[in-house]
Amino acid sequence: MPPVLLKSDELFGDDKTGLPYDKSREISRYLLMHYGAVDDVFDRPRHPLADAHGYPRRLSRMLQDSALRTGSRVRRVLDVGCNVGGVTHALSEWAEDLVIGVDISPRSIEIAQTLTRSGGGTFSVAELGPFTRDIELRLPATDGRAEVRFEVGDAGALKGGPDAFDAVLLSNVLDRVDDPAACLAQFSAGADLLRPGGLLMIACPWSWYPEYSHPGTWLGSAQDHTSSEEGLKRLLEADFTLVDEADQAGVLRQNPREYDYFEAHVTVWRKR
Repeated sequence: MPPVLLKSDELFGDDKTGLPYDKSREISRYLLMHYGAVDDVFDRPRHPLADAHGYPRRLSRMLQDSALRTGSRVRRVLDVGCNVGGVTHALSEWAEDLVIGVDISPRSIEIAQTLTRSGGGTFSVAELGPFTRDIELRLPATDGRAEVRFEVGDAGALKGGPDAFDAVLLSNVLDRVDDPAACLAQFSAGADLLRPGGLLMIACPWSWYPEYSHPGTWLGSAQDHTSSEEGLKRLLEADFTLVDEADQAGVLRQNPREYDYFEAHVTVWRKR
């Protein structure tokens, strides 16, 4: 029997945690976005938001396409802000050796580790009113895939080492750290995190909130009418070459009648 990742009664209970991403309802929503089939997310065929399904796998494919286009060999990948690990597992389908997912939420990492260890699990999602629905998911077989690991870590204080990564992905992270520019500088300074010639993917909807970072640190400037996209490029263009740029849609389900839709600005850079 697959392990229970999240019970139905947890969705309406009090979460004893100070981290917003540790809350049961949030974890349930991200499990559904990362691993749920389109029929699990939407209650009817041809739902108007159905094209936004599959955000984690689309990020993985975009990074893979960039690696093929630039002739970059990708053996080791770091997935920063991995949450419950859907992108991490998608990356393991084509990376050669190892994919490490890092997130600040201990509970999200614990669930990602349990899911990986067991090859699947069950979790509950909110329906209308007090009702819930259970979903069972299975991960593909590990044969021929890269090793997957998950670790608790702060995106603003990542640990480097002698074996630098060939690719790093920051998904919906930069607008949730206290110093976005300092977070990015980790990948420019030295080669202990990202090797020269390595790929850096940044996906972000630029939804800035002062509870996460001071407005003075936000990328872009109202004074000279610089957007966050332009601010990002100014920070990276001295040490990186832009390889690809696109918008990628995603959707988080609240209940069968309420969804949070976003469009992430996604860029892929090659380190010089």
